[in-house]
Amino acid sequence: MASAQEGAPEPYTPGEVVPAPQLEDERAKDSDEEFRDPYGVASEGRPTDQISSQVRYILERIEFIGNTRTKSRAIRKFIPLAPGQFLDPESPDLVATEWRLMGTGWFDWVDIRLERGEKPGYVVLIVHVRERNTIIIEQLVAGLTEGVTTTTDSRNLRPWLGFKLTETNLAGLGIRLSATALVSGFNQGGRLDLRYPKMIRDQWGLRFGTFFLNGREFYGNQPLVSVPCGNPTCPGTSLVDSAVVRYRRGGFMLGTEKDITSTLRYQLDWIGDIVSVLERPEAASETRGNEISPIEFAIEDGHSFVSSLRFALILDRRDDPGITKEGVLLRGVVTASTRFLGSDYDFLQLEVWIRKWWRLPWNHTIRFGAFGGVAFGNTPFFYLFHVSDLTDLVPSRFLEMQLDRRQAPNLLGTSIENNYLGELAWRLDVGYDIPVYERVRDRGLREIDLYMLLGLYSLADIRDSRLGTDGYSGFSRYPMDLTFDFGFRFDTRIGVFQVGFSTLLGFIRL
Repeated sequence: MASAQEGAPEPYTPGEVVPAPQLEDERAKDSDEEFRDPYGVASEGRPTDQISSQVRYILERIEFIGNTRTKSRAIRKFIPLAPGQFLDPESPDLVATEWRLMGTGWFDWVDIRLERGEKPGYVVLIVHVRERNTIIIEQLVAGLTEGVTTTTDSRNLRPWLGFKLTETNLAGLGIRLSATALVSGFNQGGRLDLRYPKMIRDQWGLRFGTFFLNGREFYGNQPLVSVPCGNPTCPGTSLVDSAVVRYRRGGFMLGTEKDITSTLRYQLDWIGDIVSVLERPEAASETRGNEISPIEFAIEDGHSFVSSLRFALILDRRDDPGITKEGVLLRGVVTASTRFLGSDYDFLQLEVWIRKWWRLPWNHTIRFGAFGGVAFGNTPFFYLFHVSDLTDLVPSRFLEMQLDRRQAPNLLGTSIENNYLGELAWRLDVGYDIPVYERVRDRGLREIDLYMLLGLYSLADIRDSRLGTDGYSGFSRYPMDLTFDFGFRFDTRIGVFQVGFSTLLGFIRL
């Protein structure tokens, strides 16, 4: 399976320093707006010796170099400083601003430095950037999927293709526009997302999304499902590969975001989902250990509405959003749906994941990752955790739609073989990257890395996590398993492509 995440650079063309009249306009604009002093020091009315014992300068102006496509005002929004303000040359905010600008995906390289101003004690802040291609293939996945066309048909194989195309800097204004699509024999869908950071008063961003999905969700491992029939000799039930729910889902997302610091921001969204169940078994059951349990489809019959609020807190200190060498990325998400918002479902979902990269002295990179999530209440299946999102050995969900009905390999022989949807999930993994090619000149191919990954994950219902599953003893009672992946990453002009070989194990089972 191949994927692409972030753009790669174009050849560097030096730009020009912003002319003085434009800088005067910038200063006039900044003086009209409320400025939040990141150092906690007023820019006027205090002697320098009352501010700090450290050396501080006064910022005379900000100049931009190298931004031939990106508007200077778009970059200016990410700099928490204004002319006339005291500036500590040792402040960590300067380094944090570099990290934040790299995290936009607009630049291949960012350097922020200070130069002597026209008056004693004044400095000029120079923001020097090298732009990269901003039209990128953010995701590209393809493969074969195994599924069933109805609740009684045998399995068959169909090809599938999914992609996400993104313009990360539309018109040089920092607007992010993404189009996502999935085409397969069992699932089809599309999504359009618009993100305009710092649109309102240069602080709050606008987020909008709309989507439509036509999908199938597969339940159970050779479950027993009810079969409608009027024949007195009809058994009324049938053993099938999977119980299938056919559905359509569409909706909207509207939200905002705001930077708290140069590397910390939050997002707040309202999401409305309209779900129509087109076909599902009247009833189905499956064997779980020594028990026969009914299958919970986690969706209401007919038409239903999901209205939810989602709050996300994001810390991004990566040196490069494409192939990261050092830094940290942390994301915590709370999603809540209630009938007070007009929803047919009451649930609460919590997620947190963190990734930390270290650059080793011999230019290799080691990465640690951790994920944890829990869901409470009447949670629809597309907000529950799926095994394919935790293991690398089967294709992950795309547009929250299940691509393959096959179970993940059970390498440790535990009760996780019964679990495909769950309320409680966690994963720990460690990765190791080895550069095998690095660009010497500005060419289309920037870097090639060999990567290896090993992880441990678990998926369960909250009740099962406490009691285990009957029919298993010892360690096997606890639903956890190993995952691994290895392959190559290619950093190119149009995105970072990842070619992994872990799903070959699943193909061998076809």
